[in-house]
Amino acid sequence: MLMFDFEEKTLAQIPVVVLDTETTGLHTALGHRVIEIGAVRYENGAQVAEFQSLLNPGRPIEATASKITGLSDDDVINAPVFADVAQSVSKILDGALVVAHNAHFDADFMGNEYNLINQKLENPWLCTLRLARQYFYFGRNSLAHIASKLNIPMARAHRALNDVIVTAEVFKRMSGELETKHKFKTAGDLLYAQGGAIYAPTPADELDLPPLILQALQNKQDLNIRYISKVGTVNSRRVSPRYATQNEDTIYLIAYCHLRHQQRTFRVDRIMGADLVS
Repeated sequence: MLMFDFEEKTLAQIPVVVLDTETTGLHTALGHRVIEIGAVRYENGAQVAEFQSLLNPGRPIEATASKITGLSDDDVINAPVFADVAQSVSKILDGALVVAHNAHFDADFMGNEYNLINQKLENPWLCTLRLARQYFYFGRNSLAHIASKLNIPMARAHRALNDVIVTAEVFKRMSGELETKHKFKTAGDLLYAQGGAIYAPTPADELDLPPLILQALQNKQDLNIRYISKVGTVNSRRVSPRYATQNEDTIYLIAYCHLRHQQRTFRVDRIMGADLVS
């Protein structure tokens, strides 16, 4: 069931926001965060608002992500955190259908940012990647390749607002062709065509955590932990737990490390001992 009343309305009758994120890595469950948001809002087919901001993720950007985006830790160190821009983001998203290329990825990361400030992101998402795979034959379905096939000019890829502008034009071309060939005239038609609306995830169910870690999370208490590193050494760290996640069968503690002065990700099965900091 759609959470917004879009089923019988055309794209021109509803607000549409095209959005893109850049991130520190690929998996929110491993503690990765958003480092850039770009979004453009359309009403009656015309652009009415635009938002772009770098974000300080509170943790390092992985080398592979930095190579793709061209963004380094120094580029985001003085940027606002998501909580500082959440009101502006919510304003541009208000009541809108959100469009993204690989929407599951962006919805996952945006939903995580909202969850971390105890808010929910409830908009339905439409995915140009899904539509490309199911109804078009571009050979490859990366945004850059599709833009090339459609003769859409593209500035530097993997910067949020640049990708938004290209995605918006790709979506315009796709939706026009889908209406002509398949009679997909409403937002509901397009959401049905992709297999249903995509939604940002809600907070995970309570995980099976050691009692002291669970207590520290619930009471916002610091911990001194003894942790086995990747190379097998046992390190002691004072951490401020933020949240716990699970990726496949492994549970992780996402916490602020007082030694490194940034967010870190700790495998719970490698935490050999913990004490509450009074």
